[in-house]
Amino acid sequence: HATNTVDITMAAEGGPVAPLGTVTVTGEKTVDGDFIRRYSRLNGGEPYSPEKLRKAADRLRQLGVFSSLTIKEAGTLARDGTIPLTIEVSEGKHRYFGVGAQYSTTEGIGLQGYWGHRNLFGQAESLRIEGSVSRIAEASSVEGMDYSAGITFTKPGMFNPRTTFKTSLIAKTEHPDTYDAKTVTGTAGFAYELNDTDTAAAGLEVQWADTEDAFGKNEYLTTSIPLEFVRDTRDDKLNPTEGFRASLAAKPSYEALNGTFFSSFEGSISGYKGLGAEDRLIMAGKLSGGVLVGGSDLQDIPTTRRFYAGGGGSVRGYSYQEISPYNAAGDATGGRSYVVGSVEARIKVTDTIGIVPFIDAGVVSDEVTPDFSDIRAGAGIGLRYATPFGPLRLDVAMPLDKYDGGNSFGIYAGIGQSF
Repeated sequence: HATNTVDITMAAEGGPVAPLGTVTVTGEKTVDGDFIRRYSRLNGGEPYSPEKLRKAADRLRQLGVFSSLTIKEAGTLARDGTIPLTIEVSEGKHRYFGVGAQYSTTEGIGLQGYWGHRNLFGQAESLRIEGSVSRIAEASSVEGMDYSAGITFTKPGMFNPRTTFKTSLIAKTEHPDTYDAKTVTGTAGFAYELNDTDTAAAGLEVQWADTEDAFGKNEYLTTSIPLEFVRDTRDDKLNPTEGFRASLAAKPSYEALNGTFFSSFEGSISGYKGLGAEDRLIMAGKLSGGVLVGGSDLQDIPTTRRFYAGGGGSVRGYSYQEISPYNAAGDATGGRSYVVGSVEARIKVTDTIGIVPFIDAGVVSDEVTPDFSDIRAGAGIGLRYATPFGPLRLDVAMPLDKYDGGNSFGIYAGIGQSF
């Protein structure tokens, strides 16, 4: 009474510790129930955790074969003291097709089409067949446009729930301003989830290339072993507001026709930070770089493996692959090293409309050590319109130090953030 306060003692009696028990799958039709149970990673005997159930549901949804999915706990414990679980699924349509398009004043119009199957053999195996044509309205002839066709097969849970197998065969004809190339590339490899944020991948790649560039006509047959480590903590893959994505990649290679050993090493990191109420301002930045080692002469390394910069996914305002070392005749040779960086301020004007001022900068050198004496930068502003499948993007950029005869500006349109 003297202090006008009350002391309260609360008592609670905890129930029994209930580890995860039997997992039952209901609603499946063509997707194998044992695969669903195994891929969920809800192994019996582990301590119960709502977060564990949420991650299992997200993991199964990412397979793309279910229209709805719920994981429920039983109302009472089993006789052995475990808590039974039920995974309720409703399968979606397994066959799909789609089209896409993008446009830029420096790269022309691009069109893509694809068809796929999400459950080829009953365990969420996916098959995707796709084709594309680009540089429409930018190339001077039909022969000068770029074409691509490919087929990709993916098998999740190959040996265990954390391992994914992927193989593809892709044929391309490319005609950027820097070179002409015909390539056929076959790849096969495995990706392993180390934990919720880290993934390691390794594989085998064989590429045949017939090219014409600053060094004349050359043919290459290259076998490579691509290795990659990725850490991804982004809160949203399509439109992140927090977190980062970092990757390290190495690609030791042997070019058989010229007997050349060489390797590429690349790294990239992008970060995101939301500021203000409801993240009305998101600061986004990206830095990437790479080096090519080996090969006595630059022309011994396939044209398609040398480094270039410029274009919608690099330094906006410049033409695609315009940033490069050049020989005495003014022809782009590609380089052995590069560094590219971007900074964006993604500002929400309304819930659906945003503006994005940005600046990009990059340099490509013909030496393993980057030479920063010729940094090229572009700056501009973008418009974003939010949709359920990602933001629609329209960017306008100008080169701050354009090449003689180069573009004075670039306009880029597409789906998704620039990075």
